[in-house]
Amino acid sequence: MSQKSFTPLRITTIKAERTVPFPVYIFFKEQYLEYIQEGNSLEKEKYKKLRRQKITKFYIKDSDEGKYQQFLDSLLDSTLDDPNAAMEEKVEMVSGQSETAIDRLSDDPANQTSFDMTRKAAKNMQKLIFENPESLNQIFGQDNEGSHVIQHCLNVAALSIKFAKLLKVSDEDIDYLSTAALMHDIGVMQMEKEQAELFHKPKTELSPNEKSVYFEHCKGVVQLLAERPYINAHIIELIECHEENLQGSGPMKKAKLSRPQEILSLVNTYDKKIITSKLSPGDAIKEMMIDELGNYNLDLLNKFKDFLKTEKVIS
Repeated sequence: MSQKSFTPLRITTIKAERTVPFPVYIFFKEQYLEYIQEGNSLEKEKYKKLRRQKITKFYIKDSDEGKYQQFLDSLLDSTLDDPNAAMEEKVEMVSGQSETAIDRLSDDPANQTSFDMTRKAAKNMQKLIFENPESLNQIFGQDNEGSHVIQHCLNVAALSIKFAKLLKVSDEDIDYLSTAALMHDIGVMQMEKEQAELFHKPKTELSPNEKSVYFEHCKGVVQLLAERPYINAHIIELIECHEENLQGSGPMKKAKLSRPQEILSLVNTYDKKIITSKLSPGDAIKEMMIDELGNYNLDLLNKFKDFLKTEKVIS
């Protein structure tokens, strides 16, 4: 079968010892091999072995996408509502759904099925974080085996959701913000390898030309999304403005931001500082209070620092 007839999904969305109503494949030596037969389940020891080997993806046939989404929705609902389910299991499932959605959007940002999956993932992340306060620290800063960009998107989403709630942002705006946060850097994943490497370089070290090239990740993907009627304009604006600041030095030169836009930009800058400068969460916020003063409202910076302390992200 051709590669185009298969769709990737994260292993963490196929729970061990849970019957799957579709065949599941692995990609090995340039071919897709059936790993779990339809109507069978993945043995717990095999699942653990795959995780130890840092194998992160399974594949399904495109024709089984509907069955997979129904399976995943049912699995997530039962896991998140189960008072006996371990927190690690809940975090793993929600993270896996989010990672799968981001993976797929990076291949085709305008795909409606992938966008719908991202909206569901954002909703589930909200449910997880609001009902299980300790889950934030388990999502933030995980060692993502697949991509630093994907883990960055999860970090930004988790922090933005909880911080926005603290600031009394409306539930509707948190819905938009959580989806945009998961999607905000899919443009980076579409860049050529050399250009995408700029993601790992501190913004202060980017040359004017490199900054111009890197900022294209905001513009190109937004042009694709803007043509899709099923994507809310608020989500598109949030993605477009995630590199903006109050000094107007972002790609769009916007100096006036809505509260959700400023939250997303602030959290994005914070997590990128940890990644690119290899700083601890505590040292990163110390630098933010100096380097980003003027780029963000001082009161917002102070509230974000207090929020990180309350959530035990920093001491």
